[in-house]
Amino acid sequence: MSDRRQQTEEMLAKHHRDGERFAQMMKESFDSRFDELFWNAWRQWVEPAYSASPVVLDLGAGPGMFVKALAARYPGIRAIGVEVAPYMLQAVGDLPVGCEIIAEDLHDPKLPLADAAVDAVMCSVVLHEMDQPLRALQEISRVMRPGGRFYIADWVRAPLEVYVRNQTDEAKLFGADITTAELEDFFIHFAEHNRYSREDLIYLLNHTGFAVIHSEIAKEGRYARIVAEKR
Repeated sequence: MSDRRQQTEEMLAKHHRDGERFAQMMKESFDSRFDELFWNAWRQWVEPAYSASPVVLDLGAGPGMFVKALAARYPGIRAIGVEVAPYMLQAVGDLPVGCEIIAEDLHDPKLPLADAAVDAVMCSVVLHEMDQPLRALQEISRVMRPGGRFYIADWVRAPLEVYVRNQTDEAKLFGADITTAELEDFFIHFAEHNRYSREDLIYLLNHTGFAVIHSEIAKEGRYARIVAEKR
């Protein structure tokens, strides 16, 4: 294992706190996070880019729920997840026909895919966890065909007051009983969830071969949805 991959695994374990519990939470919350509103947006913005035999990547695939959902909704699709956290890989279980998981660190990915082989890419709440997303974006640009679509949904920079209001109790945060360890944990996660703004992500996409065709902000400005097309 490379030093970089080990660093990523350690960072994710700290970020997710209890990896096994977090993987289970991702499974249990999948249907609410990827509801019909999401699938309507996917059909509107991404499905038109499918080829006759579509290939779709899911970055940070976690326990593989999205690739399984793709296989169920689109018979004949090739759905490929990319994941590095051991507790996520262990939680994947059996995969249906057409699905696969690649164990690869997105900080410097070397995907076993040909140039221009992919029609679409999903990247849900992944980029905010990355020290730098540039190598991943460059690799996605390499494997995506011109006209392919890139769907990004992620936490983005917002004021501390908004973050506190949504993540904890203000009285507890400023109270005398909170420990230094709890404060450090809270502010580490604040920095991670506020790493990039929507404008930062658009800037990176514009310089890695993509043109943004849709973007929106939700959850009091804390969450962005961006769709980009490979030039």
